[in-house]
This record gives sequence, structure tokens and C-alpha cells, in this order.
Amino acid sequence: MLTFFRLWKLAFSRQNTILAGRLRTFLTLLRIYAQAKFSKKTDGPIQLQLEGFTVTGYNYVTLTELYTDIFIKQVYRFASTSTQPFIVDCGANIGMAVLYFKQLYPDSEVRAYEANPDAFALLQQNVTANKLKGVRLFNYVLSDTNGEVDFYIPAATAGLNGSLNPFIAKGTKQRLPAYRLSGLLPENSVIDFVKVDIEGAEFNLLSDLSESGRLNDIQQLVVELHSSSEEMQQKYNRLLNIFGTAYRHDPASDQYTLNFPHVLKFTRKSLSLNTHK
Repeated sequence: MLTFFRLWKLAFSRQNTILAGRLRTFLTLLRIYAQAKFSKKTDGPIQLQLEGFTVTGYNYVTLTELYTDIFIKQVYRFASTSTQPFIVDCGANIGMAVLYFKQLYPDSEVRAYEANPDAFALLQQNVTANKLKGVRLFNYVLSDTNGEVDFYIPAATAGLNGSLNPFIAKGTKQRLPAYRLSGLLPENSVIDFVKVDIEGAEFNLLSDLSESGRLNDIQQLVVELHSSSEEMQQKYNRLLNIFGTAYRHDPASDQYTLNFPHVLKFTRKSLSLNTHK
């Protein structure tokens, strides 16, 4: 019964959704819970139907967390002056955010970058299974340098993450191709939205964008900050310094460490948001 009410409360916390949508969310959560509870599958990929999409992942808990953060809490929701915004997903994982972006803006153009080869394979599968148009995928590490780098991948497959930092992702070291995002963005173009969740390499990526001047071309970003509690204030302040006075910032999730939000949304102050979504 406690689980029933917890799922009910979570579903009805969903914003920007009418009552019928919240009821559908509750039924989706209930179905995932029942499927996980009675499933006899203990290893290998699992498949769920979410928001009209077919989604394949490795773990019910991780899939539920991704669905909760991205579709229910909508940490990557953004308004745009266009019905065809240009979106960059840095740290796409298995593609849950890509699916959300295509639900939010069906005609958007999305470029998704994922370093972990196993996560990238599921990202490809989820994009192909849902016949998504206007999506390009890249199996790249994003950093502040071009060339091969050491990338660490945890032994457990459930999270399908990885990091340039061996203390964040303890596991197998692989040599993988790395690129500066500044050199991958289309020239002389405005970028409507950038999602950054790259397991501790956010400052590498953002420093590159700032030093190259390409940060000036980006209207909105959501950045997940990876830090220990001891370094949280220092990294939070460093993050704000990169964006300076040209952007306003707001918490994008309800996760905090020492009163500092883990996920922040940055919006260019000159941007008018009396637009779509």
C-alpha cells in the first residue's frame, strides 16, 4: 500500500501535464513496478513501453530513475523560439532524454554524444526502434582536447555510465576518441539547448566552450554537477564563474548537496521565452 501511494504522489507531482496525463503516468509507474516485481529475468536487456516509446535498458531501477527525472520531473524541459530547436545531448546514455526531446519538439534536430560503447549500442537501438527522425548519434568522449583519452567504465552494466575520472567510475580503463564540443557544433549557428551530464568532465567541456567563444552561441543549458560534498561549494562557484553575468541560473532538480543544487539550468538573459512550451 505504501508503494501504491508513493507512486501516486510521484505521478501527480508531474508538471505541465493535465489530469489525464498524470493518471497515465501513475499507471505507467505501476506497470513498471509490477513488471520488475514479477519478472524472472535476472540478466540482460529489458524492454519497457514508456510514453509511447519502446525503451530498452539493463535494469528496472535505472530505467525508473531515468523516467522519473526526465519525463516526470522534466529536468530538461525548455522553451524555444522555434518548433525545430537544435539540441545537443552530451552524455546521452541509452537515449531517454533524446526520446523526451522528440516528444517535446517532434521536429527538433538532436545531436547525441555518448562515450560508453555499451550505452551507445542501446542508444542506437532505442533511436532505431522508435523511428526517430532528425537525430544523429556519436560514440565520442567530450572533453577539452582532441585525441584518444583514458576512459573508465564500471564493471556493473546497470548504469551504463563512465568517466574520465577513475574515482567517479571505478572499473576498466579503455582508450577512446575524445573531441572538443566547440569543434563539433555547426559554425555560425545558434544552439537552442545543450544538456550536459558527463560524469565529472563538465568543466572540461564548459571550459572549451567558454575559451572558444562558442558558449556565446548557446541559448540554454542544463548542467549536472558531479562533486563530493567537500568540493561542492568550490565547484558550484566555479560553474557560475564560467557563465558570468550573461546567463541567469536556476535549480533544475530537487537534488541538493549542502544547499547546492546538483543540476542547474542556465538561460541567456537576452532570450525571450514567450514562445513554445
